[in-house]
Amino acid sequence: MASVSESQAFDRAFAAVATVAVGLAIAAGFWVIGTPGRQREIAADRQRLQDVASIAQRLHDQYVADNDSFELPATLDAIELRNDPLTNQPYEYERLGDRDFNLCATFDTDSSTHRLSGQESNPDAQRWQHPEGRHCFEFDVTEYPTLVY
Repeated sequence: MASVSESQAFDRAFAAVATVAVGLAIAAGFWVIGTPGRQREIAADRQRLQDVASIAQRLHDQYVADNDSFELPATLDAIELRNDPLTNQPYEYERLGDRDFNLCATFDTDSSTHRLSGQESNPDAQRWQHPEGRHCFEFDVTEYPTLVY
């Protein structure tokens, strides 16, 4: 029969191993999915992409409705715009020509470091790749901008 001290030593060793295992599991979870702060940054960037796509889609819809009489506006003051979800600043718009325009946003993450990066073979997903920091997407108002991620 094992003595009480041997039983306590086993319990302590088991508790230590279990504690280390739980600590490693938590660390592995943060390594795989990122910290809560990182997940918030990715969620904000996804919202930015949705907002940019929504603005481009709205311009495309106006183009389809007005057809030959449509002209890209000089500014987007006439269109109800969404602002950046964290800074509350408006997205940047630049008219490039009769049918082309840029929409710019400032991103907290580089999309190649999270789930968007797994869609290299999908050209619709490729168009939405972005670096960390300010990035502009170029659009042709005659083409519907499909958001895929």
